This record gives sequence, structure tokens and C-alpha cells, in this order.
Amino acid sequence: VLTIDQSIQYQAEQVLQAAVQRSRAKSGTAIVLDPRSGEILALANAPTFDPNKVANAKPETRSNWALQNIYEPGSTFKIVAFAAALEKNLTRIEERIDCQMGAITVAGRVIHDHTAFGSLTIPEALAKSSNVAAIKLGLRVGDPTMYDYIKRFGFGSRTGIELPGETAGLLRKVERWQASSIGSIAIGQEIGVTPVQMVSAFGVLANDGVRIAPHLIREVRNAEGAVVYRAQPEQRRVINAEIAIALRGMLEGVTLRGTAKSAQLDGYSAAGKTGTAQKIDPKTRTYSATKHVASFVGFAPVSNPQVVIIVVVDEPAGAYHGGDV
Repeated sequence: VLTIDQSIQYQAEQVLQAAVQRSRAKSGTAIVLDPRSGEILALANAPTFDPNKVANAKPETRSNWALQNIYEPGSTFKIVAFAAALEKNLTRIEERIDCQMGAITVAGRVIHDHTAFGSLTIPEALAKSSNVAAIKLGLRVGDPTMYDYIKRFGFGSRTGIELPGETAGLLRKVERWQASSIGSIAIGQEIGVTPVQMVSAFGVLANDGVRIAPHLIREVRNAEGAVVYRAQPEQRRVINAEIAIALRGMLEGVTLRGTAKSAQLDGYSAAGKTGTAQKIDPKTRTYSATKHVASFVGFAPVSNPQVVIIVVVDEPAGAYHGGDV
């Protein structure tokens, strides 16, 4: 017995397919998670294939991008630095951070903001997705603690979802970080994640700081119909409930005043985070100027989230920011 909800799965496939066509993208993934149970209600990839005619399908179409596609998450990853800094009392929600008009130097490397910001409160810095603010928080947290929180949120290891081919993503051991790595990692670069890891990490915020392992099988029955296995997913506290609830409120600001205004819903409050990441060009081994991964992870309603949804669109043409795609 699967956790998949037939109608949500159908809707997810339809909407994702339309979005990939509209943005003329290479591919896309969408996952809908129930954060209170860890149940995956929908998991869709586009382009897809007809399982009745597998021989006609290209190998890349048969890949399950939701758990095999490693991408640099970009700004959706900023929740880790913000959560760690708040929980370790290295910042307060009312603190104002000087975003230095859009540039910060970390170990001799200059990192820019997408817009020049002056002084922002912590919620404003997250809503407006300031790189400088996230890096400043990351520097306060420090490499070992940041690494610890990344692992706690479930990055760098497989989720254990009951599907073949899951990858653990890419997370270098903290001993192998360079002096400037914290500047990249705080803003979701120099790290590779899968969509299922990312939706599960936002599930932590939606579920008051407790991570429930994502799963697809609810139960197994024998030929007589008796239940021989019932899912008992691993549960563990990642951050305390007050921090999770505070971050939910801050992420609502992203949809009200920040980069995700298009994610506002009719009749429901919504929260989330956009991400726009440059891809590595395989020829030059540097960031591509033209190829991006656009993503959004969100949940609704804000005070009592029932669903967490991630959408990742690979190589959209034209508009490529997470908030547009």
C-alpha cells in the first residue's frame, strides 16, 4: 500500500509537465510530502515515459530525478545557516545585519548579493534572500557547527526512501573545506542535494523541528490481506520547536514581501524559499553563465502545515529565477 495520493499525483504530473514545457526546460521534479507523517503524497518527474513501452524510452527519461539528480540548491539551503545561528543564540530575530551594499569578502574571495542591501533585520534578510547576511551568519556559526547542522537536516546521506538508485548527494567532510567554503556553503553552493533531501529538510520546519524520514510504502499485506509490515519511519529532533516556528513565520515573509510573491495562495497562508543556482559547465569546470536550476520549496498553511512541496526545474530557457519559473 503506497502513501501516494492518486489525485495529488495526477495534478503534480500535469502541472509539472506544463511548467517544464512553458519554461522550455530540460527536465523537472515535484514532490509533495506530508511533514507530520513523512508520507510522500506525490512524486513526479518530467519528461516521463510510458511504463508499458519502456523500450522506447531514453535512459535519462527513466532516471528518477527526485532522488538521483544532484544539484546545487542555492538559496533554499539558507535555512540551515539561519536555523543554526538562531538556535546557537548567535543572532536574534530583531537583530539588524549590515549587508554592506551587496558584497562581502571571505578568505580573499568577493561574493555578491543579487541586489545591494543596506541594513536588514533577520526576517528581511531571509525574505529578500541576502547572500551577505547568510554568509555573515555562517561565519558566526563556524565550519564544524555548520557541518553538524547540515548533517542533522539530512544532507550528505540517503533518506532511505524505498526506491532504487538514491544518491547521498555531495557534502565534503569539514576537514576538506577551504577557508572560503563557508561563504559558498551558507548560500547553497559547494554542496549537492537531491529534491527528496530538500523537501525533507523543509519538513523539519513544517513539523516543529522534528524530521520524519520520507517514505513511499505505508504497509505491506499478505495474500489473505493481513498487514505484515507497517511503516515506522525514523523520527528525530533537528532544531527546537520555537526556532522552527520562527523560521516558518520568516519564510511566510518570502511569499508576502520577498522573492516568492507568485507562491501566494487563494484562501491559505503559504511560506517557502526560492532558489536559483548556476550549473557547472562540464567543459570549463566553472559556473555556467546560461544554465541554471530554478527551485521553490514551500508549505501551507503556515501555522499548521499539511503539505511541503518542492519543485525543481533544470535548465529553464528565458526567465530562470526560482521566483519566476
